[in-house]
Amino acid sequence: MNKEKILDFGVLALRWYLVFYMISYGWTKLTLSQFGVHDPSIIAQPLKDVNSFYVAWHLFQRSVFFNIASGLLEITGGFLLIFNRTVLLGALLVLSILVQILIIDISFTAVAQGAALPIRIGGMILADLLILYYYKDKILMAWKSLTQNVSTKFKYKWWVFLLLPIIGFLLDFVIVILTYPLRLLFN
Repeated sequence: MNKEKILDFGVLALRWYLVFYMISYGWTKLTLSQFGVHDPSIIAQPLKDVNSFYVAWHLFQRSVFFNIASGLLEITGGFLLIFNRTVLLGALLVLSILVQILIIDISFTAVAQGAALPIRIGGMILADLLILYYYKDKILMAWKSLTQNVSTKFKYKWWVFLLLPIIGFLLDFVIVILTYPLRLLFN
């Protein structure tokens, strides 16, 4: 077995390592079994006395939408990593998900649970970055394709660009007015 074949197998193993964890974490979210505080005495305490880990896990558990949406994204990322045609999309999606999880874990779990989970997520991010590095030539081709020769169709005077932040700010009001009927549906 030559060096290139060993490297290829190593990247394939890293992909399946991430596939396993992303699908299993996603499944626990879809089944609403990952989050929550199972000790009622913790919930009975005044909020200022409760560790931020338990507050976060309680709030994550309360949102079915958060669990379903994040679970579906994790499972989608895992499935995209399986197939050669979609591995780059999967690795990019999984990277964004894992970075968000790492931020949550550093912010909330490390206080109560120690550094084990952030270290594991850091290792998963490293595995994902190694996969992306393995496919760096394809990523560079895609980057060039997405960033070269991209401009607006028309040329504008310099002062128009000074007005754009104001126009963007005013567009927020237009969007609020246009979406007002939707708010009535959700209230």
